[in-house]
Amino acid sequence: MVLVKVPAGTFQMGSPAGERGDVFGNETQHQVTLTQDYYLGKTEITQAQWEAVMGTPMRTECGNLSVGDDFPVYCVTWNRIAGPGGFIEKLNAHLETDAFRLPTEAEWERAARADTTTRYSHGDALECSDECGACAAHDDYMWWCGNAPSPEPQAVGQKLPNPFGLHDMHGNLWEIVNDRYGEFSSSPATDPTGPGGNGDIVLRGGGAEYEANYSRSASRLGGSPDDRAQNDEVGFRIAATHVDGLTFQINNGLNDAWYNPETSGQGILLTVYPDIKLVFLAWFTYDTERPPEDVDAFLGEPGHRWLTAQGNYEGNTAILTIAETKGGVFDSPEPEPVTDPAGIGTMTLEFVNCSEGRVSYDIQTLGISGEIPIQRIVADNVPLCEAMASP
Repeated sequence: MVLVKVPAGTFQMGSPAGERGDVFGNETQHQVTLTQDYYLGKTEITQAQWEAVMGTPMRTECGNLSVGDDFPVYCVTWNRIAGPGGFIEKLNAHLETDAFRLPTEAEWERAARADTTTRYSHGDALECSDECGACAAHDDYMWWCGNAPSPEPQAVGQKLPNPFGLHDMHGNLWEIVNDRYGEFSSSPATDPTGPGGNGDIVLRGGGAEYEANYSRSASRLGGSPDDRAQNDEVGFRIAATHVDGLTFQINNGLNDAWYNPETSGQGILLTVYPDIKLVFLAWFTYDTERPPEDVDAFLGEPGHRWLTAQGNYEGNTAILTIAETKGGVFDSPEPEPVTDPAGIGTMTLEFVNCSEGRVSYDIQTLGISGEIPIQRIVADNVPLCEAMASP
């Protein structure tokens, strides 16, 4: 799961009087202040993620639409997500945390609006009819009955994200939030959680089978928390308030140039291959001793060296084998260079966050070992890394 940080702030929740598309009149606009940053799933929870946590699929109990690992899970209910033995309880147990939960309705709408005040985060789209039909204003941002095949939910993340970097907040599937359903008050509220009790829960975001007005930022429905509301139009995304206690996850946002400031003439080029859980590293460094002055070199100084290493990773740690390549001539296929797969030593990479890490090396053939801190040379890829760094 990829989480996106949503900043604390104040916004207008609900819709102004007379907003086109408010067919239920349950969106009384009021000021809401959220006092803490929080995290929200970049996409709806997928069928593969549900099965990985729960051990069994939840995609065919109420239909057989949109089956596939990257499609959002449906046929879920509030009880099966947030109730005893549900997805959240098992996810938190698996990751040894209590961080994960459903978002509140206010958190969901702030994230959907992403500091906008229009009907959708991509604009009002008043030039289009809300009824099923062509609408260029929506096509890049959401699945609804005007463009979704069949129409039915589609694989997550295909449409452009909103300004906070979240996909499918409009359309695709209705999303279950934590709150119980109630009418809004016009009074300002701080960190609201909805009414108590065991009544209906709230659904947000519209869906691929619905007209566009149901996918507005303010649109809301009530529904049963139990299996009476189980259908192929409802899914969810995960939220968290604190993720600091979770292990950092290596991801391809770490792809960059790194160095130890104390040895600034050296540096590491790092590449992460998430599909095969592999890290490749190339370290420009020097020999352990300066070569004699009369040693000639045609390309660079004779003491310059490259170390290369690769290996698998898990969580925030990668264990790499340091390679030794012999033979070969610059930019020539002959003689063919040979790399010993056994390597000449090992290297461990451990990342604290998206900007800091440590390299431990043990080159057994030379009898040298040590540990150094590393940091990025530039910060261009830090936002990407942070968006991908938590489970």
